[in-house]
Amino acid sequence: MPSSPADPGPRYPRWSDRLIRQLDNFAATRSKAVRVPALVLARQDGGDVRSPAFMVREYEHRLARGRGNSPFQVPHAVVDDAELAGGFIPAVDQVALRFQLTMPSGRLRLSAFHMCRAVLESERGTGDVQAQQQPILDELHTAWLKRRWPLRVGAQIAAFFGRHFLTGWLQGLVAALIVGFPKVCYRFYLRHWGLRWAADELGAACFLDAALAFCKDSDLDREDPRVRRILLRALLTDLRKATRWRTWLSHTWARRRWSFVVLIPEIDDVTGPGRAFLDTFEELAGDQPSQPLLVLAACAGPPPDYAASLGPDPDRPNGIADKVFAFLNEGSDEPVRLVTLPAEDDTEGTARKKIETHPSVSARRDHPLDWLRPAVLPVMAAATAGIVVAPHYLWPAPPPRPPKPPSCVAVETGERVGVTDGTQCDLAVRGDRGKELRELEHQVAEENARITDGRYRTLVFLAPLSLQKGVYDDPPIGLQILRGAIAQQHKLNIGVRQNKMPIRLLIANTGQYFKYGSHSAKSPRDPDVTQMILDRQRKDHIAAVIGLTQSRPESLNAARELDRAGIPVIANGVTGSNMVGPDSPQRYFQISAPNTRVATTLAGFLRNSPAVRALTSGTPHAVVVYDPTDTYFSTDLKNLFVDAYREYGDIDEVTYSEKPGATTPESIANDVCNRVAATHGIVVYLGRSGVLPSLLTAMQRAGGQCQPAEGATIPLIAESAPIDFQLHPEKTARAYPYMTLFYEAANAPTQDPRDSYSRFTQDFAAVFGDRGADADAAGGFDTVGIVTQVIEYLLPASHDVEPNDIYLWLTASGFSEYPGASGVLRLDGKNKYPPNKAVFIREIRQPRGKTSTLLSCGILPDRQNPARWGTPPDTFPCPRETT
Repeated sequence: MPSSPADPGPRYPRWSDRLIRQLDNFAATRSKAVRVPALVLARQDGGDVRSPAFMVREYEHRLARGRGNSPFQVPHAVVDDAELAGGFIPAVDQVALRFQLTMPSGRLRLSAFHMCRAVLESERGTGDVQAQQQPILDELHTAWLKRRWPLRVGAQIAAFFGRHFLTGWLQGLVAALIVGFPKVCYRFYLRHWGLRWAADELGAACFLDAALAFCKDSDLDREDPRVRRILLRALLTDLRKATRWRTWLSHTWARRRWSFVVLIPEIDDVTGPGRAFLDTFEELAGDQPSQPLLVLAACAGPPPDYAASLGPDPDRPNGIADKVFAFLNEGSDEPVRLVTLPAEDDTEGTARKKIETHPSVSARRDHPLDWLRPAVLPVMAAATAGIVVAPHYLWPAPPPRPPKPPSCVAVETGERVGVTDGTQCDLAVRGDRGKELRELEHQVAEENARITDGRYRTLVFLAPLSLQKGVYDDPPIGLQILRGAIAQQHKLNIGVRQNKMPIRLLIANTGQYFKYGSHSAKSPRDPDVTQMILDRQRKDHIAAVIGLTQSRPESLNAARELDRAGIPVIANGVTGSNMVGPDSPQRYFQISAPNTRVATTLAGFLRNSPAVRALTSGTPHAVVVYDPTDTYFSTDLKNLFVDAYREYGDIDEVTYSEKPGATTPESIANDVCNRVAATHGIVVYLGRSGVLPSLLTAMQRAGGQCQPAEGATIPLIAESAPIDFQLHPEKTARAYPYMTLFYEAANAPTQDPRDSYSRFTQDFAAVFGDRGADADAAGGFDTVGIVTQVIEYLLPASHDVEPNDIYLWLTASGFSEYPGASGVLRLDGKNKYPPNKAVFIREIRQPRGKTSTLLSCGILPDRQNPARWGTPPDTFPCPRETT
């Protein structure tokens, strides 16, 4: 009979990497929760019952990853039934010892624990109560001397004087001062003040009376629940002292932000030390603070009855991790929580890879310069006081300097980046280049000034809002999206609602190409606008960040910085696949459709559209114009479009760059026109909309094939169109008479006054008058509305809504059919972006610039999701998003 294949061993369950990330965060930073629950890992029916124990043992390796060349990550201990015997006391001894041995920095003093432990090994005396307590007291005092080296040195000095005839008379005096007096104080402390909680546990008057009840020859068994509670509570008391807040003058001020971690791989043996430790923790933690201690256990059989279910959805990627985050950071009335892991394993190794490569728990290590601050600060304080009180004529006053703006910085690109509320500083440069942004700053300042009661939440609009010096692209799309956000702020702040929360706006300009939006490893001294936002988080009551507007590595890094700080991001105008991919931040959402949906829509439209076929021949030959340096947006969209269209028609690729100094639109205009004329095809523009006018102008100046015969036009379809193209199509047609333009949009105006977009245009006009509204402004309008609605949903339960509360609500409840001006939106724990969001393709016809909507697919404003598009009898299947 052939031998069976070797058992590969347990695998990580699905989503285990996200759970471990939350454990890492808590172990490294320790929350403010007073009652931190123990976590018991179990497996859903059908899963490998060995996996919980496997995860606990693997986590022990993670905490000890630094062993050898560097200190441990955080202090931790393992209570293993296979290695320990004898019940609870050997287990708690092992925990205390391992905590001391795995300290990342400094020493761990467990005075209360060792005092109680010494009582367990002490024998009582004979006679009255004080006589019975005397041997115990002497042993405790001897142990106290061993822990306090100054007293130990004093006793040695007294003994030294006693050995000499001439100094023998000093022995009594020295012994009385530095030995006898501290001993009297120590006895008084134990009889009246010390460890009062131990006396309360046993119903005694003081600790020494309680010691008679649990010393070596007392009536209490070593495994009595009261003895267990005393030892564990003593350990918790010492741990709280080890992690307590320290002043700036302490050399350990920057350390000990971590927690102590106890790992119990198996608790299935009800008489084993692991179960004994967990049972004692459950008895104690319901009433006493357990903040410095995290207990992580695992069971293969039925969990303990007292383990309250965590209650997440294990099928949702962040379901378990979110609930663990909430209970560890907010505390729990139930001292033990049951974490049920999904039955499915991580068969592809994704979780394992993320666990192995993700940064592990990091502890603050010792450094010789730690002593510099407590030594230097008093000296500096004394020197400063001397300078202040010295005659002022010794140091002539320097000339006054103009005050610097708090957060607006001029950079080498000729822009101003930073954060402002419209009054604090000016992000707009002088002249016409800064006119639009300057007007919006004034508008935001006026809207913020309407809030007078001091109760508000702040949203930060983070996006590129300016152009570099010497760049003459179309104005940034973020300006129009910001107008939509301001229109929603105005509507909400003047409205009347039951749980109204006023909304302030901050404007954060990252500079063109999002250059200064996040920390740059290549230029670490450059401004970091995201860090400026984090510096103002508490002062300005920041609830969320909106905008972003561009898919770039810098914008994704900004979202990650905000995610690490617990701030959710609701983006708009962002379509790159990487922004919503598996490595995107947990707290990132967007209301725009991704490139996967846009690419299939463009491909399906080109294949079937009668309007396109009338301008081309057969299945149109696609001349794709894209930017290879714009990897997150343009290149990503090009790759997806080519994959979707290759089976229908031929494709040519033409590259350019949005940034000056590389392949520009002027250098490719003739090549594009020649290819379109030779193939009788269509230009597929997959670059940034702000550069499209530059390409069209270059084609107009090129001549040759770029100037077709009278009555003929070159067809071009773009992923999006500049704002002026959408608002003034007749002007666009006159400016480019040789071109028929198609473009994809997030919505299309209707005549129905009940349509959300129609109502939005009225709200927009109330603030900006005759300036036209478009789909981009509608997106800004929706992001403010979504965050505000979540805040006001949460207000009845909590008057102090935090950013993480917004994220947890979105993942747990979310929106299923939010009636947005930019379309019907769905956001929740499974959807970082709205699935089946409506997309439209519109045409600007020659010669008068009449605009018509040719394709409408997805969930439309009337909640319908049509299967086909077009005008009967020429209808075609609506393209479906591919992953």
